[in-house]
Amino acid sequence: MRLIVLGKYSPFPPANGACPGYLLEEAGDYLLIDCGSGVVRALQQKMPFAALHTVLLSHLHGDHCSDMSVLKYAAEAGKRERCLPAHVRVFSPDEPAAEFSRLSYKNVVEAFAVADGTCVDIGAFHVEFFGVDHAMPCVAMRITAGGKSFCYSGDTGRCRGLLEAASGVDLMLCEASLLERDKSYAASGHLTAGEAGAIAREAGVRALVITHLWPYYSEEALRAECEARFLGPVNVAQEGKEYVL
Repeated sequence: MRLIVLGKYSPFPPANGACPGYLLEEAGDYLLIDCGSGVVRALQQKMPFAALHTVLLSHLHGDHCSDMSVLKYAAEAGKRERCLPAHVRVFSPDEPAAEFSRLSYKNVVEAFAVADGTCVDIGAFHVEFFGVDHAMPCVAMRITAGGKSFCYSGDTGRCRGLLEAASGVDLMLCEASLLERDKSYAASGHLTAGEAGAIAREAGVRALVITHLWPYYSEEALRAECEARFLGPVNVAQEGKEYVL
């Protein structure tokens, strides 16, 4: 299984960057996880666009789903261009209801609600969803394929669901929205880089990639704070980079 980072920044992308978006690939099968600003552009550089069949959204804040508004037009145009996706399924929490209702589009994008405890099999992947602590309904994901396990935190503070989703995985992709010095700037529902490291250690994660980064932070400072709490391999997500589980 491969993790491919398409975008890593929040709450907005810097020049030449993108908001959260990630591909998982196993034996030529793909899952798109989150679809923020700039992700549709980036994913076409990493996979055949027509092969996209499923999007998993951790939640419906704009930095994680804004490019769904253009992905639906690409899917509609798939009727006349074979290089475009013909039909896309989207799995997402169903609140806010108005945002969820906009995900489905004509007969080319179909949205399905997920919540804590939902499990689905999608191609080569088995996906489990865990409710986590955020300002709106949000899910972490535990995904297995090819004998490997992966966890994506979504946006969250420390909570039971996150620890369960991450327990013993080969690779955890975890939000690290803040340095410890700036913890007071964020409401609950986000992690510092140090907290991400501590959770990975407690969950028995084998390797950690931190993401969901404020565009103006020093990435070395984020890495150092995380490494002080987690003794395994730590990477700061790099757009375009692939991580092999």
